[in-house]
Amino acid sequence: MANPGASTPPDVPTAPKVDYHRNALRILFILVKGSRPYTGVPVEGYDRVFRGETKVQALDFWVRYPDYLADELLSLYEATGDEECLAAASEIFAEEEPDLRRVPMLRRYFGAYEPLDTVLGILKSRRLVLPRSRQMERGTDEHDFLVGTEAPGLIARALADLPELGWYDRRVDLVLRVADGRGGYALKERQHRQKEYHDAQTGDLIPTTAERVRKRLETLWRAA
Repeated sequence: MANPGASTPPDVPTAPKVDYHRNALRILFILVKGSRPYTGVPVEGYDRVFRGETKVQALDFWVRYPDYLADELLSLYEATGDEECLAAASEIFAEEEPDLRRVPMLRRYFGAYEPLDTVLGILKSRRLVLPRSRQMERGTDEHDFLVGTEAPGLIARALADLPELGWYDRRVDLVLRVADGRGGYALKERQHRQKEYHDAQTGDLIPTTAERVRKRLETLWRAA
């Protein structure tokens, strides 16, 4: 019989403890800032829509893994010469975000994924988000999220009362810039180009790329 007091072996990955209210706040920022005006059948109390759970998961991954986001910013810098991207990547490391801000995600069958049921339940109960599903032509269900009319105001009040939440506001803006309007499957494909992400086994935590990206950043700074 296993010893109930025995510690978990170091080579067995365990999911991080979930802070559902923090997750709900982060997802709310993503849904509000990534939404667009809703023009379908009117639903009282909701006027914007975010299309696709896969896209939510992909954007959330970049918020939760600053090292992967920094790598994307460096690629964008190399492609466009936009020095703001280089500066943003540099700031991520200057603020030690890969260590202090990383919120690990588990690797599922198609990439980084975390169930959103509890988070969406919190947001739905406050009429901030209304999850809905619709059938696509290929026969699969697509999950959309109607955003409540009160949601942007709630975020504005939260930012006024707790200025430290401005990090989420700025970070989601940066993630959306990197996403450049691409859909969820295109973003997942982009993330799979990272060897560490792609090679992670189902059920493992997605590993950090911090040291590799730090070296790439240093090389680009020297060349700038």
